[in-house]
Formats: sequence, C-alpha cells, structure tokens
Amino acid sequence: EIAQCLVGSEMCIETDISIPAKSQVIANSSFPLAAWETVTIKASYSPFSASVDFGLVDSEGTFYYFNVTDGSVDKTIQVDESGDYTLQIRNNSNVEVKVSGFVNY
Repeated sequence: EIAQCLVGSEMCIETDISIPAKSQVIANSSFPLAAWETVTIKASYSPFSASVDFGLVDSEGTFYYFNVTDGSVDKTIQVDESGDYTLQIRNNSNVEVKVSGFVNY
C-alpha cells in the first residue's frame, strides 16, 4: 500500500511493498498540484534488474511516468496542468518486485 505517512507534502511507499509481476499499485489518496509544480520520487526496489514505471495518474486516468531498470530512482516530474494527481508504480517484469521510498510534492 502507498500511503501518506507524514503531515504536509510527503508520501511514503510502505517498506518493501510487493508488486506482483505485470501489475501496478496506486496510492490510496491523491494530492492537488498547480501547473508547473514538481513531484520528486526517491525509491529503490529489488530485484534490481526489473523494469518498473514510477509516475503520476491525473484525474482522467492518464499515467505520466518514467521507466527505471537499475533498482533505484531519484527523479522529478513536472505537471503541465493543475489538478489532482495520484502516485502509481507499475511492475513490467515477469517477477514480483519489492519497493520502498518517498515522494515529495
């Protein structure tokens, strides 16, 4: 489960959240962003060789993401439009992955 763990503008990815092969998890709450605001995702996962997409889903269901294939991510996404966004992590691999980290917005 991805949950807001601190007051303010930080969300945590529960320690060692498991994402089955070829599936995704989405946060249980969204957060509002203004146009041109940024969100930084810092996370790690194993196995390191897995292909994982980290990103945001807008209110229309569009997934804006970047793909990671080395087990670690420290990237920032800038949104083009104001609205509510939700963190999503998608496992593209044929094996389960375990993920942990933080999201700052």
